[in-house]
Amino acid sequence: MRPLTLRLERLLGTMVVDDQQRRLGRIEEIIAERRGEECIVTEYLLGSMGLLKRLAVSGLFTAAFERLGIRPPEPVRIPGSALDLSDLEHPRLRLPSGERAPKRGGH
Repeated sequence: MRPLTLRLERLLGTMVVDDQQRRLGRIEEIIAERRGEECIVTEYLLGSMGLLKRLAVSGLFTAAFERLGIRPPEPVRIPGSALDLSDLEHPRLRLPSGERAPKRGGH
């Protein structure tokens, strides 16, 4: 499969759905690593906690939750290779057969 070149900011805020058209959350953070001359997306974070991580304030909210004795919510994490980006405005989760889509707020 040929690598896809795109401007990542176009994906921020787009809703990700699974193969059943269930909404998993909006892309709020994109994690990539440099490999030679390229940057490879390793993970997408969905949902409000992903947004807080992007804004670099998640630590404040995590501490507040912990002070209240509440486990802070986790963003939905999607592996970088698991999104079908053939339509950039409507990314879809691609799963190997038999795997289930991640639940909102879980790992």
